[in-house]
Amino acid sequence: MVVAEINEVEYLGYSDSVILNETVTRPMEIAGKEDHMRSDKFTPYLSFIGFGLVILTLSVHISFKLGIEKGLEEGSLMLLSVANAVLLVYPLAWGVFAILEFYMFWKEKQNMKSKLERGKMNKEDYLDQIKKVKTSLGINISYIVILLFQLGYVIINWDEVNV
Repeated sequence: MVVAEINEVEYLGYSDSVILNETVTRPMEIAGKEDHMRSDKFTPYLSFIGFGLVILTLSVHISFKLGIEKGLEEGSLMLLSVANAVLLVYPLAWGVFAILEFYMFWKEKQNMKSKLERGKMNKEDYLDQIKKVKTSLGINISYIVILLFQLGYVIINWDEVNV
C-alpha cells in the first residue's frame, strides 16, 4: 500500500492539492491567468486622488484670482472664495491618507527585504517588486512635498483662507 502526502500550495491566490511524490515541472495555469500579473497593491491610488485634488485646487484658485481681476459679480466671487478656501484646506486633510500610504509602502519594502534575507523570496522577484514599490514611494513622496508647499501657502495667506 502506497500512501501519498498531500500538501496545500498557494498559487496566484488559489489553492490546489499537489502530491509530493510527483514532480511538477510546468507552471500551473489557472483560468487563463498569467504568471507575471501587475499587482494592484503597489499602486498609489490615494496619491493619485490627491494629485487630482491639487489640480482642482489650482484651477479654482486661478479662477478666483482671475475673477477678482476681471471684476466678476459678487455672488460668483463669494462662491469661488468659499470653494477656494475649502479646496486649499481639504487636500491638506487628505495628506493624512498620503502619510498612511507612505507607511504602508515603506512597511511592504521592509517586509520584502526581510523575505529576501530569510530566503522566502528569490532575487529576481525581489528586484521586480522592489522596483514597483520604489516607484510608488516616489509618487507618494512627490505628493507629500506638494502638500508641504501647499501648507506653507495656506499658512502665509491664512487671511485668504479664513472666510
